[in-house]
Amino acid sequence: MTATLYDEVAYPSYPFPLTHPLRLALPAALYGLSAAPAETARVLEVGCGEGGNLIPLAVSYPNARFYGFDLAPTAIEAGRATIEALGLTNIRLEARDILDGAAGLGEFDYVIAHGVYSWVPEAVREGLLALIHGCLAPEGLAFISYNALPGCHLRMMIREMLMHHLRGVEGFEARLAGARQFLQLYIDNAPDDEPTSFTVKTYCRSMMARDPRVLFHDELGPVFQPFYLHEFAGDAARNGLQFLADSEGPWWREELFPSSRGKAVMGAIGSDAIEVHQYLDYFTARLFRQSILCRAGRSIDRRVDYRRVRSLWVAGAAKTADPDPDLTSEAPVRFELGDGAAIALDHPGLKQALYRIGRVFPMPLAVADLPDDPDVDEGLLQLFTAGHVEFTVGPPPSAREAGERPVASPWARLQLSKGLTSLSTLTHEMVSFEDEESRTFLSRLDGAHTHEALAESLMNPSRDRAAAMAVVATQLTGLARLGLLVS
Repeated sequence: MTATLYDEVAYPSYPFPLTHPLRLALPAALYGLSAAPAETARVLEVGCGEGGNLIPLAVSYPNARFYGFDLAPTAIEAGRATIEALGLTNIRLEARDILDGAAGLGEFDYVIAHGVYSWVPEAVREGLLALIHGCLAPEGLAFISYNALPGCHLRMMIREMLMHHLRGVEGFEARLAGARQFLQLYIDNAPDDEPTSFTVKTYCRSMMARDPRVLFHDELGPVFQPFYLHEFAGDAARNGLQFLADSEGPWWREELFPSSRGKAVMGAIGSDAIEVHQYLDYFTARLFRQSILCRAGRSIDRRVDYRRVRSLWVAGAAKTADPDPDLTSEAPVRFELGDGAAIALDHPGLKQALYRIGRVFPMPLAVADLPDDPDVDEGLLQLFTAGHVEFTVGPPPSAREAGERPVASPWARLQLSKGLTSLSTLTHEMVSFEDEESRTFLSRLDGAHTHEALAESLMNPSRDRAAAMAVVATQLTGLARLGLLVS
């Protein structure tokens, strides 16, 4: 297969949390649609690179099946080396062209195409949508990210200026140096008292801070095509797919326009979901979308019913000033929430629910294990709408607490062995480990060491056995909360 720009300059490969099946299935669940459980899902990633997004999922869900392909053979070979080092048997990566179509791929419950749609020619975009239609399961969900309008007019403006400045310049280092030269020229010379140039200057600063490889492929690549949502949704519809939601929300009208102006907005534009989201993009000058599609013809009920909450899981950082609050009477209890807000509740069931949620945060609780009361479900939905709690369609794949012989994510331990300090968690996030003792401790969690053995390795003249055991307990609790321990 012919080498690509991505063989010349590798694109950073890491987890994208919004592509996780648990995340993709959430708006579907809220809208009354079923989706495959993450534990046994069949997942395809188009443009998978080195597998930094797909491999952690394969580690987390050994009974699920994963397949990724990319046009860059170098990236695929790097990903295969990682898969071999981890001994994974539930994932396969191949060098393949989108235009090869869906033939021979099989059926998938989730299809992910992150960072592809806006950076390929029109024929490849059409090929991607046709491929998704050809291999998406009847209840499947597809994720496609793309540059969005109207906000991307700003990025297009900067790109056009960069392309003029870089005319005739070839190669990664030379084009990157020239791009940074222009961005600095703009920052140093554009006036601050002119609103447009001030806004452009702000974005230029953010581009200067970006990973050079991302800048090279995103703004300086041969194709850079943004879309209005209604254009993207129309292209999807022509390929037998329909817009469900954006992976990062908001997901329904009460969230989109919660203020008193909401009725006026809805009266002006109507209730069509695409139109509602499109106008929100106008109002916020949206730059980027991460949209979820499903098959055309599936019935989507966007009137979110509180009863659907009962099948979900919920997490939230809720604390009470009183260590022993009155949760059984209707006396108000004040909760401090993780986003800096505070709320006073008097409903006993909702107080008990939020107290229990806060006690186990950041791990989620099954709503079905909380008081079975319509007021509780409705209250949790309102807290979610306000951004005070998070829902998910299932439990995380990581352990809530350490076992007798703790095991850390093998992917994180492999990353440590390569000298990396930013590690992938089993909950599909990235965490930084700058402290050497913490890195060493994590690397020893291979299932061969008891808590006592781990404590022995931490003992020194200034730390006796009791102190070392306390460090072990603290470290293991922290690692469990970060989603780094295997169940």
